[in-house]
Amino acid sequence: MEGLIFYWVSWIFWVMATFFLDRKNKNRAKFSAWLLLLIILSPYTFKVFSVETSTAGVFLMGTLYILASRLERLKRAYFLFCAFIMMMAYVSFHLFELFDPVWVIFSRKWMLAFLLVYMAVLLQKKRVLRLPLILLGGIQGEVLYALILGQYSFPYIIGSLAFFDIMALSASIVAAWSAMQWTASYFETNFKHFEREKQKLS
Repeated sequence: MEGLIFYWVSWIFWVMATFFLDRKNKNRAKFSAWLLLLIILSPYTFKVFSVETSTAGVFLMGTLYILASRLERLKRAYFLFCAFIMMMAYVSFHLFELFDPVWVIFSRKWMLAFLLVYMAVLLQKKRVLRLPLILLGGIQGEVLYALILGQYSFPYIIGSLAFFDIMALSASIVAAWSAMQWTASYFETNFKHFEREKQKLS
């Protein structure tokens, strides 16, 4: 069932942001409201120039462009350039899948999610910008892929629930990757502190 992964992951993230994040965090309320609006808008679509578009997809793209506009000039240019690379990778995967589906040996959602996360890790050093980079590259890729299919009169919904499933899987992998990095850094710091204390005692 399309959208099931998206709804599960989104609600888990919303509960964590609403009830477990520090209440002093300024971005806590904004993220919770943004995620809740994304969930609410996800079932609705409308047509733009005969192309069916998800309301949540438009909302996602708009908020990500606002986020990008608040970055410093050089960081903004680099972020948008990386988003362009992610867009091309997203579209290339779909075109390869369309014309030569034999090489898609695993679940396409997981393959694409791992590809996007791997590219985001390579392109963006700041952990906080990796997920926005994936989301912006993905939704831009949806638009470009819909335009390509439109040339052949193939129907395609920009920002469908299947797309949001892939984004939810990507978000889960990014969260797991960040948690592993934080855990490794935490143990490394505490181990060094323990070694220094041990040396003092000896």
